Amino acid sequence: MGVYVHIPFCEQKCYYCDFHSVVAGDEESFSSVVSDYFLSLRREALYYKKLWEDRALRTIFIGGGTPSIVPAEQLASFILFLRNELPFVAEPEITIEANPHSLHYEGAAVLSKAGANRVSLGVQAFQNRLLKAIGRVHTSDQIGQSVGALKRAGITNINLDLMFGLPGQGISDWTETLREAVALRPTHLSCYGLILEDETPLARWVSAGIVHLPSDDEQAEMYDLACEMLKEEAYEHYEISNFCEPGMECQHNLLYWHNEPFIALGSGATGYIDGFRYKNMPDIQGYIESWTRHTPYYEYTDQVSLDQEMDETMMVGMRLLRGVEEEAFFRRYQVSFRDIYREPIEDLLAKGLVQESNGCLRVTRQGLFLENMVSGAFLR
Repeated sequence: MGVYVHIPFCEQKCYYCDFHSVVAGDEESFSSVVSDYFLSLRREALYYKKLWEDRALRTIFIGGGTPSIVPAEQLASFILFLRNELPFVAEPEITIEANPHSLHYEGAAVLSKAGANRVSLGVQAFQNRLLKAIGRVHTSDQIGQSVGALKRAGITNINLDLMFGLPGQGISDWTETLREAVALRPTHLSCYGLILEDETPLARWVSAGIVHLPSDDEQAEMYDLACEMLKEEAYEHYEISNFCEPGMECQHNLLYWHNEPFIALGSGATGYIDGFRYKNMPDIQGYIESWTRHTPYYEYTDQVSLDQEMDETMMVGMRLLRGVEEEAFFRRYQVSFRDIYREPIEDLLAKGLVQESNGCLRVTRQGLFLENMVSGAFLR
């Protein structure tokens, strides 16, 4: 069980991004908003402390936005606050998302001292023309520099986020990106296909015919290439989009894929506690004002039924290459998933999209390319 913290500030909005974030203003006003925001995060954490009670927390994931745009001292202070106020294990996994150019050795050393032990770098590509095409503000040279700085600061558990299906990206570009990434020997790699989100600049440009993306077949080839190359480099493919050195799975993200509860803090953050799922309103000023009254500011809340929870457990669990363990499902719900999902399971088996292995129902290689179909089959 863990805590997700949303830091909704960016230096520049990427052309493909529809996450809740705002571009930082001038230094003085930004500093003031950040201070107020972190005070609100503290108040919200204490609110959920009462609901969470003494159940052990094992992970912190600080995402965004771009958390590394905030002064490292403020992030470090907040990490220490969480570790002191909430019932964390002695050495939790603490991840911070960062852009390659925005987290230097000095800041990384401050965060490491506070307990941060994992950094996820938004690399996306190693070609400057592709980075520019999607609105990234770092350059390819800064990627290796950032990885080196993190390691010198004592943070050796490093994830690199990579994207395929970018405008103007060819197979040779993707091959080069994978090779450059592997050469840095991160402990973890995430390889995501670009998704066009409505109302983003990139979606509008593609719709207008200004920008062209690789075809579906080319993107499938890119994904297949990642699976093959990273396997050859001794990375374990443990989730549809994620690869790691043995034993280095992202523990926080495993909470999501096992459909476990977690506390979420911050404007626009989504949490799940005791069958109660909530999303905070994506409104920074409203969030701050609400917590001056020590009151949550929800966009929606949902009491998840047992049927919904079982569906979600199967849906997210099928993203894991290990799949869903039948015995674990029975321990959790006192019923076999075969009794609940007999027809969809038989259909997926007949289509060759899933298989049964070592007491688990898991996707096949063919099913990897049709993950939405596989997961969607368990939504009643």
